[in-house]
Amino acid sequence: MPVMNIGPVPQSQDGFYARNNPYQVNGPKGFTEFKLMEENEDLYARFDFPGVTKESVRILVEPLKKAVFVFGDAPKEFRHDYSHRKYGAVTGLVCDCCEISNIQCFVGDGVVRLILSKKKINLHFPSSFGGATMPNVPFLARIINGYNPEVAGGHPLGPVTLPHPSVLEGSTSAYESKHLPNGGLFLRIDMPGVPNDRFTMTVESDGGITVIGRAPPAMHDSSGREYRGKVAVVPLAYDNRRIKFCFFLSLLCLFWCGAEGFYAVNNPFLVSGPKGFTEFKMLENEDMFIRIDFPGVPQDSIKVRIDPTKKAVSITADAPKEHKHDSSPRNYGSATGLVCKCCEISGLVSHISDGVLRLHLSKTRASSQSPSCISFLGGPDREDRCSTGPHTFPHGTDPHDPELTGPLLEPHPCVNIGSDMAYEWKILSNGGLYVRVDMPGVPKDRFTVSVVNGRVSVTGDAPAVGLDSGGRFYSGEVAMLESQVSIPGRKIKTIAKNGVIRLIIPPL
Repeated sequence: MPVMNIGPVPQSQDGFYARNNPYQVNGPKGFTEFKLMEENEDLYARFDFPGVTKESVRILVEPLKKAVFVFGDAPKEFRHDYSHRKYGAVTGLVCDCCEISNIQCFVGDGVVRLILSKKKINLHFPSSFGGATMPNVPFLARIINGYNPEVAGGHPLGPVTLPHPSVLEGSTSAYESKHLPNGGLFLRIDMPGVPNDRFTMTVESDGGITVIGRAPPAMHDSSGREYRGKVAVVPLAYDNRRIKFCFFLSLLCLFWCGAEGFYAVNNPFLVSGPKGFTEFKMLENEDMFIRIDFPGVPQDSIKVRIDPTKKAVSITADAPKEHKHDSSPRNYGSATGLVCKCCEISGLVSHISDGVLRLHLSKTRASSQSPSCISFLGGPDREDRCSTGPHTFPHGTDPHDPELTGPLLEPHPCVNIGSDMAYEWKILSNGGLYVRVDMPGVPKDRFTVSVVNGRVSVTGDAPAVGLDSGGRFYSGEVAMLESQVSIPGRKIKTIAKNGVIRLIIPPL
């Protein structure tokens, strides 16, 4: 099975300990912390900018010396990162009687810390706080966006994580994952404040990958912070030495090398039957049978046309966004036909069901003296061959070709728009998980879902239809729950339609 992500899971029934980071388990909450230093009335400010480099941080003071702007860049450190990130934030004074007189800036482990000093300016009215006259009380500057991280008014417990408000470009989430073509998984986890030597990773007996990060207090932080969470699951008996991890600038990046190989590189869950996105079969009467997988396409969303030259057939198909959590709709396009000059397509029969299009093409001799042709597009050589005698299907494809087994998954070659992979997932705001799995050819009543020891498994039985060379069977684990529990599959909402099964897995 491929390596599976788990994604952030709330630490309790009340939700996440800190809504700014799903893996934080103790310490000050929130993306920022502001503290007024009683001894000199300076302001101490902490900004979490995970991934930011020291050299990229820029501090700008507003011309009236009332506000300070902080900017920083987090480069794309690894090729699997979704993108670079740019940060921007502002803090300062909201009174009329003072101005910022000095700024100290410290950057380390994805955290920017500022100490702002202020001084009074020459005004003809006494210091004030909140509009009230306070002649006998030292002035205390009010702070833009300030709060106490120790009280619930900051970012209390909750089931929904918050996007980083200071991100100007790039991902606003503390967690990012990407399935790799070899069946592995890449993860990016933000743990601001954690030095490179304070990250640890363990592989548990159930295959779960747990990551821990400890951020010690620095300067005037209220206290240190600790992060902890299970982030992925590898197959049992997996060689843990194949897990690679990189720590830098409060980021933890992990990726897994794939297993020895997939039975079918077109679908990681296919375990038996014909392989490949397409199958071509030359029939004894020299007609051509073609199977093309178009998962998610309903019967009324496909168009098959014969080219005016009668040499080719064009196919366009649309798979709508069936659920709000689908990343996007999908559009497919393909073509097949003849590559010779001596024949033309004379007949076409098409049928689509359960996300599979099946074509039956007939041909006839064109007004030419050339012998009969047996060459269709889509065969292994695509040469222009003609023959007057019997043949043994020289232009069919082998659905059991060993080349269709291997360690690298292939994207669907017919996808023009949308996801070209057979698996898609999304962490939901309530801590649940949404999963889309393509199993073309499987009727909606041939899917099964089970949960054993916290592992969510899906099977699909696609019977042979028409001239298919055989049926297909899909099976695999698609998700891992935080707890090793066995729950009835009915608690997981499933939507099976057009060769695709979607699962909404609730939080425990």
